[in-house]
Amino acid sequence: SLKEISETKSTSRLLPTKDGFLIDAEDRVFQALTALPAEGREAFRLFFDGKARKQFEDLTVSGRLVTPQATEDARKIFSQYFLTSIGDDVADLLGNDAFEQGQFHQAARYWRAILDHHPDSNLSEMDLNVKYALALIRNGQIEQAAATIQLISQQFAGQKVTLGGAEVDPVLYLKSLLPAGSGKNSNDSGATNVLANRLSQPLELSDRKFQPRWQVTYLDQTAEQAIVNSQSDYYGRSKSYQTFVPPMAVDDKRAYFNFYGICFGVDLQSGKLVWRNAKFKDLGTNFNNYSFHQSSNLNQYHIVVDGDYVLTTLIPQKEMNRYRACYRLIAYQRDSGKQLWQSSQTNESFISKPLVDGERLYVVSHQQNNNLLTLNCLQLKTGKKEWSIPLGSVVAGNSSNGMPVMPVPILRKTGDSLLILTNNGALFEIGIPTRTINWAFRYPYKVDQTSNNYYYAAIDEEVQLHSEGQMLSDGNLVYFKEAGMDEVYALDLAAKKMLWKRPIKTSAQLVGIDQKNVYLLSRELEAIDRKTHDLNWAVKLPVAAGGMSALLDPEQLWVFTSRGIFEISKTNGDILGIYRGHDLTSLGGSIDFQQGLVLCVSNQAVTAYPVTGSTPDSKEQKSKP
Repeated sequence: SLKEISETKSTSRLLPTKDGFLIDAEDRVFQALTALPAEGREAFRLFFDGKARKQFEDLTVSGRLVTPQATEDARKIFSQYFLTSIGDDVADLLGNDAFEQGQFHQAARYWRAILDHHPDSNLSEMDLNVKYALALIRNGQIEQAAATIQLISQQFAGQKVTLGGAEVDPVLYLKSLLPAGSGKNSNDSGATNVLANRLSQPLELSDRKFQPRWQVTYLDQTAEQAIVNSQSDYYGRSKSYQTFVPPMAVDDKRAYFNFYGICFGVDLQSGKLVWRNAKFKDLGTNFNNYSFHQSSNLNQYHIVVDGDYVLTTLIPQKEMNRYRACYRLIAYQRDSGKQLWQSSQTNESFISKPLVDGERLYVVSHQQNNNLLTLNCLQLKTGKKEWSIPLGSVVAGNSSNGMPVMPVPILRKTGDSLLILTNNGALFEIGIPTRTINWAFRYPYKVDQTSNNYYYAAIDEEVQLHSEGQMLSDGNLVYFKEAGMDEVYALDLAAKKMLWKRPIKTSAQLVGIDQKNVYLLSRELEAIDRKTHDLNWAVKLPVAAGGMSALLDPEQLWVFTSRGIFEISKTNGDILGIYRGHDLTSLGGSIDFQQGLVLCVSNQAVTAYPVTGSTPDSKEQKSKP
């Protein structure tokens, strides 16, 4: 009944929705109210309007909430009586109060609720949009803020808003608050694409045999032979070492790599090896180490560069002979490669890619032989732990030789929250100030825990291609596919709603999104329509190694395969060209575009192809290798 909906109370902080979300109890009541049909909304208003108005009038003094208890009571009115005639007023009041308290995420939520669910509000729509954009900027949600500013410029062109007693152009004012560089490519859908580069101009490769500016080979002959020999090792055979492509991080000067724990920096313009923490030939000894094959999880090798720091997760060489060795978190000085600090010599193993945020970093770890995941906040300068919270226990899988395989979570920061994809059947958001779960999304996830060990069993395609879970976002929309999962999901995080899900190959990995499609790569490249989730096209490619990625320009996609770089039409998936390049004996791998160079990282070398005709200094400019 209407009364039951409006006065629902719960002893649980999180309640389930029909789409698989667990959300705050008050938010769940609010969601149920706003989902009422038009007749139900009108009946609700008639039934509760007087009661809501009386409670609201008793709370405010001079249009402000003057006590914490008044604020708490106003929140109850918002969640229970938002559809009444005073719902927009209480939401606006709560938004103002939250903004003054520095709770910008909550302020944006209240103002967005009016815009989305109170169409007959007497409040100025332009003012609400301006306040909403301002809250997004203060909360660090720059992409959503840019989209809102664009909406204001289109729907309220030439109008002024009063701020601080003066009339100003809201568009110019809000743009002045955006961080430098955030306005570039604002008409592009604003997708945060963590793997694939989005180029605003077409990439034109005129010469099918274009020459590299430089190439650095890291697969030493001794290591190559040791990798071949490892295939006769019971634990080494199932790792697919031959197809491993090292992760890369890039800044404005160098590219940095983590090749089985050998970390090194390469000058982008000259290809000079600036520093390394060990010799490549030492890998041969490591691959002859029985314990290394037991301990290694190739998806746990990570590298990140931020400011003066290069952060890596790896098994140190001196620990490779340990049974079930731990992955350590190590910081190097960017210019010299000097080790600055290392995580303590305990039983703690770091499994996620570090996420740097100012002077702090976030990373997920677990105690070896324990499946409980922990989120850690560390000081970037020293590695000292500031705080940590348990995230829950995961269900670890088993490799073909019976060794446990831990999932590798993915971290993304949105405002003052962390979005965590567990790669184990859950996506959730952690509020950094409160260190609590804001909401969670759960879904079926199959984990292989069979204890049958087959030495001669064929290696699965997802192992050969080292398929990783991935999460890409566009404003409030998030697309993700977990490692080992055979479905891809699309979520609206603002509405806490699953838009769609679609079956996909287990080995497929998200490599990009644009305004029309979601792109997934395995041994074929697939384009799935973002709105209808229909398969628009698919094309088979000679993909034979890890590092799966793609470059996206307005017209084509570019994929680095065992037969060179493939140029593929985004319209229909036709192969428009094949560019062999200079890494002819490799299995292919990842592709990137940085500082006027197309970077191709394979299982044995990194090759840089220069841009000719112009010298673009970012991904946003036209490139002609």
